[in-house]
This record gives sequence, structure tokens and C-alpha cells, in this order.
Amino acid sequence: MTDADTGLELTGERTLPGIPRENYWFQRHLVAYHLAADMAAGRRVVDVGCGEGYGPAMLAERAVQVLGVDIAPEVVKHASGAYAAPNLSFEIMDVGSLELPAGSFDMAVSLQVVEHLVDESSYFREIVRVLEPGGTAIFSTPNRLTISPGSKTPINPFHLREYTPGEFHEVLEQLFETVEISGIFHARRLRLNEKVRLVDFINVYTMSSFNPRLWAHRLLTPHVRTSDFRVETSSIAQCLDIVAICRKEPSGEPVD
Repeated sequence: MTDADTGLELTGERTLPGIPRENYWFQRHLVAYHLAADMAAGRRVVDVGCGEGYGPAMLAERAVQVLGVDIAPEVVKHASGAYAAPNLSFEIMDVGSLELPAGSFDMAVSLQVVEHLVDESSYFREIVRVLEPGGTAIFSTPNRLTISPGSKTPINPFHLREYTPGEFHEVLEQLFETVEISGIFHARRLRLNEKVRLVDFINVYTMSSFNPRLWAHRLLTPHVRTSDFRVETSSIAQCLDIVAICRKEPSGEPVD
């Protein structure tokens, strides 16, 4: 299905803005982008696997320079036309082989990307390479314990590998000097929904059209806002998405 406003296909692999039935996932993604934007002021930022472009546009409101890169030509074409700012640009690139000089950015953002990759090792190494010494990287990825509960195989067909918070920290600490892990959780009306179990956001797309939870989803989802989520550093095992803020070694040398 193609969204008329963006011309991009809503496949489940990336989220798109302005689609009522997709609004829960879009707002959930925005939470991490708001966190990144707060850290982007005065920085040169690369958004690796930027998708539709709304994220780099948010970052460009605070940053000195933002480059969004994505492997899909149709996505980069759309983003370049939809989001215009003097300090914002988009380019087609493989996230595992960035055509960028070493140390050319002081901040890298890559949200909801790593779970889709065949070769996450090259992806991580490339992000470290393009960061200047002491630079910051911000990652987010779904928590396997909550998005695919009880399964080591991702439920989402577009996810190739999902991490627990501990696994994600273990990978990142091999590459960065410091790694701070936090989590995104439900708040306000979504926290209440967890208790009454009215809407199932994970399994809704496989529900029968006669399932009352599907109708509840259609009523609630358009009204979800970023304020219906919170970021915390406690009870990380129960988080929805893992958020990692990492700092590259100031010397620029790889972490042993």
C-alpha cells in the first residue's frame, strides 16, 4: 500500500508520518529523535538509515549541518523534495560502506536500523569511523524481550536480528569508550492500556476485521503523542525500545 501524501510504500520496514493507523509507531520513533535533537545543537550530524526524512529535518532545526543517508533511492528522492533547509541534505549510501571521510561528523544518529541489517558489524564500524574523536553516536532498536516475547526469532518479518538491552550494550562497549543505555516505555494513556489490554499494538495487523481490539486500535492510535512515552534508565529489561548514547574514544583509537 502506498501512502498518497508521501508516495512511499508502507511495508512495515519503515514508519511514515501522517498515517493514522501508523501513528503509534511514528510517535514512538519520534521520542528517540527528540532526545537526539536535544543533543544536536551546534553539531555536524549524520543520520545513518534516515528513512522518510522527518528525523534529519528535526535534527536540522538544532544542528549546524545534517546529512541523511539511506540505501533506498526512492526514499532519498522523496526526502530531498519534502524537507528543504540550507543545512540539510540527503544522499544514497549503503550504511555498511559510508562514502564519507573519516572523522567528518561529531554526532551520528541511527534509529531503528540495526535490526534490519545482514552485516551489522560493518555498520557499527563505519559509524565509528566517520565520527571525530570524542564524537557521540545515538542508536535505538526494539527490545527483543518485549517485541518478540518468548522467541529468539523476530516476529517482525523485516527484522533480521533483535537485541536484549544487555546484548546491545555488550556489542557497543567493544566499539566506544562509554555506552549509556536507557529505554523507551509507555506513559499516560498507553500505560493505562497496558493494564486493561484494550489495544495490542504488536499483533494488530494480523487480527480479524471482527476483532474488537482492532476497532479499539483504530480509535486510540491517531491520538497517541510522544508524551504517551517516557525515557528511563531503570527496569531496562521491560523497555519497548533500547536507546544507547555512546562516546567515541577521544584519541580516535579503537577500543580494545
